[in-house]
Amino acid sequence: MPIMRLLVGGPKSEWPDELKNGQLKGPWAAADRGALRLLKMNITPVLALGDFDSIQTNERQAVLNQLTNFIAKTDQIQTDTQALLTAVESQYAPDIIEIYGATGGRIDHLLSNLFIFTQAHFKKIASKVKIIDRSNVITFYLPGNHVIHKLSDMKYLGFMVLEPTKELVLVDEKYPLHWSGNPMSWSSNEFMGDTNHFSFESGMIAVIQSKDAENGDLSQQKNDVK
Repeated sequence: MPIMRLLVGGPKSEWPDELKNGQLKGPWAAADRGALRLLKMNITPVLALGDFDSIQTNERQAVLNQLTNFIAKTDQIQTDTQALLTAVESQYAPDIIEIYGATGGRIDHLLSNLFIFTQAHFKKIASKVKIIDRSNVITFYLPGNHVIHKLSDMKYLGFMVLEPTKELVLVDEKYPLHWSGNPMSWSSNEFMGDTNHFSFESGMIAVIQSKDAENGDLSQQKNDVK
């Protein structure tokens, strides 16, 4: 399967416009409240997972009746995102995995959604994962020499070191860097041209392409319920 899009339970205020407007084609998989939100947009996920503890009782059965592939999550050992990723990789093994609803709201959820890819099980698939919201696209890299292609509407370029890293070299970004050390973040770099390069010898890096949030989007957050 070329691509699978995942919707987890973060606030709708962080969704990109293409998702809000129903312009992103599936197949989709969803965790917990994400399934309800997709169904309300007339999108039926090919896979849904969760305990639906965030959905009201009168909504829960209506959601379950519309799902053909549902996995009940009965423990709290894995987060919803972890469990959904595991199920998607096991059943479909897509070439690309895009995750929406993984940012905004609770900080512990955001950090978990980033650092799960340092775990051995998820590190194997990290290079094909993108976390996407209205202002950011996050991709994950393992050691080697890498080329980054600038997304047309993004301005900034951030490098987040998720594990102790050796010989991180930003070759041709606006602010070059040569560094080794423990988890750290450089979040105010920028592209020079449409492509840039970086390399590192050990560890794991999350690369964040981002843009400034539009002020009008902030007013939506108070109306969102996770």
